[in-house]
Amino acid sequence: RTSFQNVLSGVYRSMVLSAASASLTDAQLFCRQTCSRDSCCDGFILSQIALDGGTILCSLMSYPDVLICNANGWSPTLMSVIDGICKGVSYDEKEKMFSFTLGGQVFSGKAERNFTTFQKIYLWRGELSLRSYSTKDLFYLMDNSRVQSDLNYSLPYQQYWVFRQKYSAEEAKLWCLTRCSQEDEFCQMADLQNTTDIYFVCTLYPEAQICDGNIDQIPENCQTVLPQQPQTLYHKIVTLKSSVKSFYTRVPFQKVTGISVRNKTDMSRKAVSDGFFECERWCDADPCCTGFGFFNNSQLSGGKILCLTLNSLGIQTCAEETRSAWQVSNCSSPDAEVRIHPFGWYQKPGNLLPSLRRQKLYLDIWQPLNVSSVLMDSSISNFEVVQISRDISSDFSTARDFCLSACSKNQSCTVVTLEIQPSVIRCLFYPDTQMCTHGLQGHSCRVLLKEPATYIYRRQDLFLPISESDLTPSAYIPSHGDLLGKSQVIRIGSEWKNISQFLGIPYAAPPLAERRFSPPEPFAWVETWDATVARAACWQPGDGEAPSYSVSEDCLYLNVFVPATTVKNMSVLLFFHNGGSYNAETGKTTIDGSYLAAISNIIVVTANYRVGVFGFLSTGSPEVSGNAGLLDQLTALKWVQQNIASFGGDPRQVSLGADRGGADVTSIHLLTETVNMDLFRRVLLMGGSAFSPASIITKRRAQTQAAVLAEEVGCPSSTSEEIVACLRQLPARVLNDAQTKLLAISGPFQYWGPVMDGIYLWEPLAKALQRPQLRKVDLLIGSAQQDGLISRAKAIKKFEESQGRANSKTAFYQALQNSLGGEDSNSLIEDAATWYYSLEHSTDDYSSFSRALENATRDQFITCPIINMASHWAAASRGNVFMYHVPESSSQSQELLLDVQYAFGLPFYPNYEEQFTVEEKSLSLQIMQYISNFVNSGNPNYPHSFSRRMSGVMPHWPMYLSNDDSDNYKEFTVSLLTRKGLKKADCSFWSDYIRRLKASTGKQSVSCH
Repeated sequence: RTSFQNVLSGVYRSMVLSAASASLTDAQLFCRQTCSRDSCCDGFILSQIALDGGTILCSLMSYPDVLICNANGWSPTLMSVIDGICKGVSYDEKEKMFSFTLGGQVFSGKAERNFTTFQKIYLWRGELSLRSYSTKDLFYLMDNSRVQSDLNYSLPYQQYWVFRQKYSAEEAKLWCLTRCSQEDEFCQMADLQNTTDIYFVCTLYPEAQICDGNIDQIPENCQTVLPQQPQTLYHKIVTLKSSVKSFYTRVPFQKVTGISVRNKTDMSRKAVSDGFFECERWCDADPCCTGFGFFNNSQLSGGKILCLTLNSLGIQTCAEETRSAWQVSNCSSPDAEVRIHPFGWYQKPGNLLPSLRRQKLYLDIWQPLNVSSVLMDSSISNFEVVQISRDISSDFSTARDFCLSACSKNQSCTVVTLEIQPSVIRCLFYPDTQMCTHGLQGHSCRVLLKEPATYIYRRQDLFLPISESDLTPSAYIPSHGDLLGKSQVIRIGSEWKNISQFLGIPYAAPPLAERRFSPPEPFAWVETWDATVARAACWQPGDGEAPSYSVSEDCLYLNVFVPATTVKNMSVLLFFHNGGSYNAETGKTTIDGSYLAAISNIIVVTANYRVGVFGFLSTGSPEVSGNAGLLDQLTALKWVQQNIASFGGDPRQVSLGADRGGADVTSIHLLTETVNMDLFRRVLLMGGSAFSPASIITKRRAQTQAAVLAEEVGCPSSTSEEIVACLRQLPARVLNDAQTKLLAISGPFQYWGPVMDGIYLWEPLAKALQRPQLRKVDLLIGSAQQDGLISRAKAIKKFEESQGRANSKTAFYQALQNSLGGEDSNSLIEDAATWYYSLEHSTDDYSSFSRALENATRDQFITCPIINMASHWAAASRGNVFMYHVPESSSQSQELLLDVQYAFGLPFYPNYEEQFTVEEKSLSLQIMQYISNFVNSGNPNYPHSFSRRMSGVMPHWPMYLSNDDSDNYKEFTVSLLTRKGLKKADCSFWSDYIRRLKASTGKQSVSCH
């Protein structure tokens, strides 16, 4: 027994005994017996702590370095590291935490009070084994007189610049020689040139002796020839004459925790190379050393260079070989610099333990998987490797529990694999790599893995950020309160799926009275909100007969559809859609996001926004500048950013979507500053684009339309203030009927739409496209042959007929025909289009004329602008582009076109499923999976952004590229064919011929093709 109480380092194992069941004498005897059976044990520290009725610690030491805390010695008053250790237990009153250090190991925990300890060191009598060794390097300095330089002589070499700001001359020498020794087969010589003030040049060469013009293996008789004159040339010693007995393997991890240190030595005064070799020899000479750490303990210059010989290499994290952005461990830059060679952690060979037995797993949240439920995928880039040294965990279950526990603490970690290797247990963490394929008979899922493993576990705890009580899902919205939703079961094929629905959530205040035509304002609700019933949709032209529960001006609501899933941080699709127009027999056709959410494991949000005069009236004055509907969408986007995490969504993975006229409006966000605000990553445009010639109207046009509307409803139009005040007084139905009547005789250039207001939209399309886009946004865009301006106006025509104004049909067709000449109604262009689409031959046959006019206006205002947008997006590398087209179909005529029907699973809605064939239902499942993949990864082929593995069930969908041979698009038919060159001739008529015609008639307008 010594009079010392602690040691700076050397403790490698501590055992805890209860003072209630063992006296100090018994504990001391137990420690002695344990130490005597361990050939690496040189003594022990015995401590008693008044914790949990008394705890006794027996800490075994191996080769202790400095004994400290002599009970008989004088205690310094200055605070020092040693003084802190010698004080014993430190206690934090506030946190109720204690901590103390024994031989380099730190112990801490929670306790109700401070306490005192008894502590003494016991050493074996006799001396500790002494280590001795000689020092010789692996290289010798060559005599430059025996080296010739020949500029014409060709010899392979490797060259490196070693910068002085990082390395001294001695360190540079070591770096160069170490690099040579690593290049085992190639490098035999290393030359270090001290040529510039900024860096040293390290050049590595193979053997280069030439004897009588031949390469010979006997260097004594030969001249060394190099392509340039060396400065200080070192040659490898052929036989290893130094006393390094073991070939140490570098552990390729930046952080090692849970290590057990045998000895800590400061090597700062030695050259780095000498320190490194000395560290190896320390470990060689110590039979109990399993490896060592050699590092600079501060990244600042002047940090200490330390050698730590180890009992155990602990837990190895932050692998150097991976560049994955995804990780479970905290891999922020460590204090100790280990990344610059030769600094790092090294393992002694041969420290192998017997193989481990497989343990049974009884953990509730982890499901063991067999090999048949996984697929290998070497393309996975999101994973993390952790290795647990078998010195500290010979028991497999301990290592397994550590890995599963580490993964459990990270919300996005879902899969853990373990593999038993000779010296470590290798553990890989993954996010959710599950890949599912859906069919009418059910779905099958496989887990993707980077490398094979014997033990595979997947988290199976159902992730419900929404708390379910009595089948009522609820979600807490910060600064508001609880949303109370409803649980819904839906059927897809033969499977039933559970969905939590939150309907009618306000994202802005009702735009009523003085708020009519104004930008959206925040809405304050507190405590609880009933989100079980969908709210009314926004007014649309043609909605004249709709009851107030179906259509209202109080319409700024959204619906959130959340699948029951194990997926954490789900991707989100925010889809703007006001429903179909009102029908007295069937009501409004609305989109139910449940089916896409269930198939995709994504959160689907559908949102209303103001359209027509309510969303886009502009008088050019400050009080009504226009674009309220665009700002509604922006407000909904911001609502999703702030709140979607409450439903389990990831605000960094939001996709934006809309269809038809909504897509024209929604895509305008891509041309504003919003695109760089990180509000969305991808965009889904179904049958519309901002490239449509009528997507943005001028201030002048907007003011004219406002005056015409004011006149129609009998409002004074002397000043814009008077117009607005009067229009705000009118019932919404009166305004809607008036705009319907006007639109029934107007072409696309007279529609209410986004206006260049100088606030949100402050430059024309062509100019906006020249601005650099900071972030790439992926685009999935498509069109349908059944779309068209005439079919879009069905509800308007129906309403007009109900009002007894059937003659408006002729005026509408005339307005459409006039629009072929562009906004300025260029008669030459109109004549050309009339000729191209055979309109003049069809005037006597009304149905043929209608069809030809639909084709012409569809190409001009919908399909060709969509293709132009895809081409521009691809050519300017603004993101991945994927295009589709729905050809003419004899399928039932719904107000929602087929692409939207398939994308949102309409063939599975109970009200409609009888109308679809089995093939169409199967096609809907495939299209939902394409869209799901796009929302998750930005590519319809891949379910994960970090993997290039395809499910193999759906045909490959090639990217759309702007060159002639790669303008690929997917045809949304049962066979899902890939085709090229959609509408090539028709669109070249509008882009090439009409542009030349404009130029020749002197009416040039800015074009962007």
